[in-house]
This record gives sequence, C-alpha cells and structure tokens, in this order.
Amino acid sequence: MNYAKRIMEHIRTYEPPVGGRVSSPKFRASLQRAEEFNGLEEDVNRFHALKLIKKAGKDAGFTAELIELLEYYLVRTDEIDWTEGNQPICYQSVVNTAQDLDISERQVRNRERALNALGALTWEDSGNFKRYGVRDRETRRIMYAFGVDLSPLASLISTLEYKVEEKKALKALWGEHKRKISGLRARIRALLAEAAHHSELEALLTDMQSDYDDIAYSIRTYHRLDALKALLEKHQTLYQSLIEALDATSKAVDNMEITDNTSSREETDYPHIQCTTKTKSNKLDTCSNPSGISFQESVPKVSVRNAKDSTFGKEQKETELATKTKDDISKVTWKQMLNACSERFKNQIPIHDRPLSWDDLLDAAYQLLPELGINKAAWWQSCQILGRHGAAICIMIIDQKAQDPHDPVRNPGGYLREMTTRAKKGELNLHGSVFGLLKREKEKYDA
Repeated sequence: MNYAKRIMEHIRTYEPPVGGRVSSPKFRASLQRAEEFNGLEEDVNRFHALKLIKKAGKDAGFTAELIELLEYYLVRTDEIDWTEGNQPICYQSVVNTAQDLDISERQVRNRERALNALGALTWEDSGNFKRYGVRDRETRRIMYAFGVDLSPLASLISTLEYKVEEKKALKALWGEHKRKISGLRARIRALLAEAAHHSELEALLTDMQSDYDDIAYSIRTYHRLDALKALLEKHQTLYQSLIEALDATSKAVDNMEITDNTSSREETDYPHIQCTTKTKSNKLDTCSNPSGISFQESVPKVSVRNAKDSTFGKEQKETELATKTKDDISKVTWKQMLNACSERFKNQIPIHDRPLSWDDLLDAAYQLLPELGINKAAWWQSCQILGRHGAAICIMIIDQKAQDPHDPVRNPGGYLREMTTRAKKGELNLHGSVFGLLKREKEKYDA
C-alpha cells in the first residue's frame, strides 16, 4: 500500500528533463513532412523557396527576422542535400548561430519555433539535443547529422507560389484603384472650379468643397485595398453629384438664354438669331408707301407681343410658386422643427456651449444622410430648389416617416426627390407636415 502511494506521488511530481522538446500537432506534422521528403524537382533549386518567402513576406507570416535565420540555415546546406535519399540538415550549433547573427541563444530558439509553426523547418534531435554532423568530403553527402531539418520547405513551395500570385494581383488592383482616384480628383477639381462661376451654386459649393477636402488626403502604401475601394466610391459619388448639379444649372441657364435671345418662330420678316438663310424681299420693306410698311409690321408686332406675354406668364408662375414655397418654409421655426424631430435626428445635433440655432439642425440633417441612405446629389438638388432650411425640414420629415411602424418609407432618397419635384410645382406643404408631426407628438404625450 505504501509502495503504491509512493508511485503515485512520483507520477505527480515528475517533470520532463530540461531541454526536452514538447510535442504538439504542428510539431508532429512537421516531422511527417520531413519523412515524406523525396528531394526537389530537377528544375527547382534550394533557394527557390527562399525567394518565394521573401516575395510573400508578412502576407505569408514571415518577418525579416525569420527570413534572416532561414537564409542563414539554407546557405549552410549543400545542393546534394535536397536530392532524393538525403536530408537538408543544418547542424550549426545554437551558440555559433547566435554569435554570427548578433542575437541571443533564446532568440535563435524563439525564431526556430516560429518557423516550425509556419511549416518551414523541423528538428532532427540527438539524445542530448546537441547539434553536430559529418559530411563525406568527396561526395558531399551527409553521413549523419543532428540539428535543424529544412526539408518541410519543399512542401511549402506550392502554397508560397499561390501567395505570391495573390499578392501580385492585389498589388495590381491597389494600383488600379489609386489611378482611378487620382483621375477623379483632377475631374472633381475642374468641376469645382466651374461651379465657382455659378452664383446659384454658392451655397452648395461650400458643402462640395468640404466633402472633397475630407477625401483628398494622400494615399500611402499602408492604406489597405478595402479602404481604397471605399475612398473610390466616395469620389465617384461626389463626381456624379457635381455633374448633376452643374447639368441642372446649365439647363436653367440655357432656357433663360433661349427666352431672352431668340425670336419667335412666327416672326417672318426678322432673321432668327440662329438662322443664316436670308428671306427674299418683296420690295415692300423698302417701299416709300407708309401704308405698306405699316401692313407688313402689323403681323410681327402681334407675334412678338404674344411670345413675350407667354414668357412673362411662365416666369410669373415660376416666381409665384417659388414665393409660395419660401413663405411655407418661413412659417416653420427651428424650435418647431426641434420638437417635431425624432430622437435619432436629435442625436445628430452637435453640442456647443451656445444656444441652438438653425445651423445646428442643418448639420444634423446633413449627418443623417448616410444612415437614411440618401445620396448627396438628391440633398444638393433639394437645397437648390428649397434652400438649406427647406431641405433640412424634408430630411426631418423623411426620418420620421422612415421610423413609422405602420407604413415606413422604403426609399428615402426617392422620397426626397419627389418632395423636391412637388416643391417645383408648388404642391409641397412643409408647414402642414411639421404641424401634423407636432400634433401627433402632442397626442402621444397626452395619451
């Protein structure tokens, strides 16, 4: 009984000998790969794997320190060691290795363990874990050796080749994204310069320039590909928004020029501003008979008057609609908008050591665009038609409707464009919508 007790105590207190190597699944796998080594292919030399490792680098897990030690061991093997029936074993002592690389013995062993974890080497250990070997002077074959076995490198070649090709493809894709961003930046700067000549885009130009400044930072090699993809999308969005804003402004200017500078098609005796065909004279326009001239002039005068009346009526209608929309927006105070907005909207309001104002609500509406999924082009178009205050009120209303549990808005961007279109026609009642939200909040509070 006492004998059995002493045995159990011995088992509990037993420790492996100092210098022993602890087994693990990765360690056993490396030994298995070393046993399966049958030499490299004829057209592959022992430095091929090292070149691949240097190209793959950190993407394959190999740091500069690990590559340094692996190259040190690889150089101390012979070409014949990598042929069938032989093993590429470096039996240089740990002390000499540490001295040559100007590092400590512990660092040598730590790097070896890291390389073993990556599948680049294993060990052929002697009984006392000392490293030594004998090589035939004539044939250069290793007769026996104990040390670092590099044969697992052969099984890594196919994996390393794939890693290198993948890294090359990602590098090419990274360069392509950078070139696209560079090209878009040049175009955006040109469009911003063009927009600066349009006084009606002055309010939008400030926002656009600010957005461009936020994304116009220098692209460095440490920027990952996914970050470049997101940056490219931001440039494309801003570029498209600028194009849409400038196109809308150009069309408005063209319509004004056509109205002001071209004559009516009914004017037969007056040459059209864009016409190069001269009308034949019937001599009445040069006749001394006053009654004839009076008769010829009577028709064009009526036509001109009709054209002017039509243009004047259209401009008057547009002015009335714009005035109606502005009057409707001016009825909404910033306090009413604050009381009508959702908690999500309020969370976007910046905190300052001053009283709230319209500017804070405008910032909140602009910051809420990405969360609602509204394109900035739609926001800028709304600002152009409704003004920034009107556009902010629209965003507040859309935010509330998007959170409606019974009938939520599924396309906030399309909803904003529809509100902008209705504003052009004078059919948008923002004050009524805000009043409705205030009434709903009051009923909810009273309940």
